[in-house]
Amino acid sequence: MKEALAILREYAARDDEDFLNNLEAVRSAKYAFIILIEAATNIANHLCARLLNLAPTSYAESFLLLGENKLIDDALAKRLGKMMGFRNLLVYGYGKIDNKKMLKTMREDLSDLDAFLASLQNIFQRENAVLMRSIFRGLGLGRPAGDYFYRLSM
Repeated sequence: MKEALAILREYAARDDEDFLNNLEAVRSAKYAFIILIEAATNIANHLCARLLNLAPTSYAESFLLLGENKLIDDALAKRLGKMMGFRNLLVYGYGKIDNKKMLKTMREDLSDLDAFLASLQNIFQRENAVLMRSIFRGLGLGRPAGDYFYRLSM
């Protein structure tokens, strides 16, 4: 995801005409969006299954479930859910993509994916903490000792 974000930011920094008149850059940006959105969706679906024991009925719902269950910010979840419509346009070609709007999105909306990555970091740290504590307690160290060795391991 970080690599796709970097590619999109690199293109977003270009002058409008420089980007829009370069078909290779436009195609590359579209592909980076597909990769980025697919990765975010796969992660969201996995988190729903693993942490919430839920199976989303749609890609957009995976983000909404994360928001409803306070794993990510609810407003962010709604914005990420809407991102799926853009992905469908890119993948299935339901309509022509407006490259100017795509460039605007690249300049203004990538922060939502940064926020998602930050939320993932928090989720992974929290889940790792639970796992590490249970491992240390499982070793027969008991709660106080398990918590002590957990803190030392971090």
